[in-house]
Amino acid sequence: MSPVVDLILVLVLMPAAGFALIVGWRGANWLAEKRCKPPAPEPIDRLTANLRRLRAELDDTETQDGLTAKHHRVRALRGAYIDTLTAACERLDVPPPPGDGAPLAEIYRVEAALRQRGLDVREPAAR
Repeated sequence: MSPVVDLILVLVLMPAAGFALIVGWRGANWLAEKRCKPPAPEPIDRLTANLRRLRAELDDTETQDGLTAKHHRVRALRGAYIDTLTAACERLDVPPPPGDGAPLAEIYRVEAALRQRGLDVREPAAR
C-alpha cells in the first residue's frame, strides 16, 4: 500500500478505535450501575431532623426584613422542604403535596397527616 492510503487508514481508524473504547467503558459502567442495589432509605430520625430544620429556617427567612434575594431564598427553602416532606410522606404512607408549587393549604394538610402518624414537623429543631 502507498503511504497516502496508510495515512488515511490511520486517521480514520484511530478515532474510531478511541470512540469504541469510550463507548465500551461507559457501557460497562452503565451495566454495573444497573446491577447495584438501590440505596437504603434515609433513617426516619434524620428525615425528621431535616424537616424540622428546614421548617424553622423557612419560617425565619419568611419573617426577616431587608434580606437580600429573599424571594429566591424562600423559594429554594420551600422546594427543599417540600422534597423532604414528600420523602417523609412516602415513608409513612401519606399522600404527598402536589409538585413544586404546592399551596400552603396542601402543605398544612400533609403536616397534619404526618402529625397523626407521630411526626410533628413544627417541634423546635435541634441546633
